[in-house]
Amino acid sequence: MSAAPSLGRFLHWAQVQPDAVAIVDESGELSYAALESAARARAARLSAEGVRPGTRVAVECGYGTDYVVALLATWLLDAVAVPLDPAAPAERRRHQVRQAGCEATVPFPYADGIVRAAVADVVSGRAAGTAGPPDAGEPAAYILFTSGSTGLPKGVEIEHTGLLTMLDHFSGAMGLGPGDRMLAHSSIVFDMSVPEMLVPLTSGGTIAVAPSRCARNPEFFAKWLLTQEPGAAYATPSQLRLLLPFLAGERAFTHLVSAGEALPAALAEELDGVVGTLWNGYGPTETTVCGLCTEVRPPYRDPLPIGVPINGLRAQVLDGARQPVPEGEVGELCLYGVGVARGYVGEPGLTARSFPTGPDGSRAYLTGDMVRIGADGQYFFHGRIDDQVKIRGHRVELGEIESVAERTPGVSQAVALLTEALRGRAELHLAVVCRAGDGEPVGPGAAEAALRERLRRDLPVHMRPGRLLFFDELPRNASGKTDRNGVRRIVEERLRHP
Repeated sequence: MSAAPSLGRFLHWAQVQPDAVAIVDESGELSYAALESAARARAARLSAEGVRPGTRVAVECGYGTDYVVALLATWLLDAVAVPLDPAAPAERRRHQVRQAGCEATVPFPYADGIVRAAVADVVSGRAAGTAGPPDAGEPAAYILFTSGSTGLPKGVEIEHTGLLTMLDHFSGAMGLGPGDRMLAHSSIVFDMSVPEMLVPLTSGGTIAVAPSRCARNPEFFAKWLLTQEPGAAYATPSQLRLLLPFLAGERAFTHLVSAGEALPAALAEELDGVVGTLWNGYGPTETTVCGLCTEVRPPYRDPLPIGVPINGLRAQVLDGARQPVPEGEVGELCLYGVGVARGYVGEPGLTARSFPTGPDGSRAYLTGDMVRIGADGQYFFHGRIDDQVKIRGHRVELGEIESVAERTPGVSQAVALLTEALRGRAELHLAVVCRAGDGEPVGPGAAEAALRERLRRDLPVHMRPGRLLFFDELPRNASGKTDRNGVRRIVEERLRHP
């Protein structure tokens, strides 16, 4: 059997129930047999182009049938999928292709050619003797890029065993099997898309692909949900808030996993009539989508628990010296065991810092999230130890935005922050100081246009600040470092009283 156990599970169902519906979207349905046939045909074309076990394959497309076929095709060849967002800035995609070492791509209509050209550069570099990625043994399942504090995204390398363990956990917890449907509506570069498309295929169910229009029109999305009845779903609290007014209290989901952001008790209360069973999930990309999960039930009180470790994972709560904290105290969450990523592709130093060895000798991941364990064994989230934030479920390193901004000529300092001061919902803004060559502060002038262009060129839409606010200087603390709380105060004052 292939090294991809999730693929093996899909092939089992394709043999057991070839005529069952595997995926349905706007264009129609594909049975398990038809989906397998499409994946094998794509794999044959990739193989003819030189794809072999371990080859990293750039897959640039939207969610749904095209991506599922491409993913299964790469796994049929024991290759590694590298999902890319066609709407991401060109330079960002070039970096991702180079960093992952992609030597092949799955071509789709309307591509702008950036990824194909970047892949050609990687291939020609290898031919010229440039070293490729080190042989890490069994090929990874996929490499998914997340925001990085250095100003460049980092690629998380996920293994097959942890992937199937996570999929089995959720299909088992929700009792999903043949005939059950699960909604697919997330971008392929958002890790929530992974269980959306693979939980059904590994449990004999059906992927119900939402029309692309749903992403822009919550009213249409709500009507589609109520008529199509996808059954199980994953969604962020931000998405659910937009949907709720149009669902009007009607039952839309049998099972719903809220993940990607903190779930407030008030929102859980509002979901009561809309959802059969509500789950609260927590997990960074580095722990294969979801590391902890729990069913939440009334009465709902903040903070809601983020759950207990899922199958295969274990947890410790550590102090600054990486020693376990006393019971009930707050510390950094460290997860270890099956499901922890292999590391950051092409970043051995960063991998060594973030992925220490766990107490049982397995690979661990330091999440940067502060938690405590309640009397009932449930974990509760208590914020970050760094400047990472979540925006509509996407993980964003504020340092990446700042690094991009400060590469603009004339911009001497930039501080990004997330605040609700402008419209009552969390939005990104950027505080900026511009200086002339002699170090004197100057007005934004030409720097503003150049800064906007650089942010547009180098950052995906969800990472672009809504407002650029220019100051002569930004507050500093006694040690001379930027006082982020002070910056927040002057930014929020400016937003409220422009």
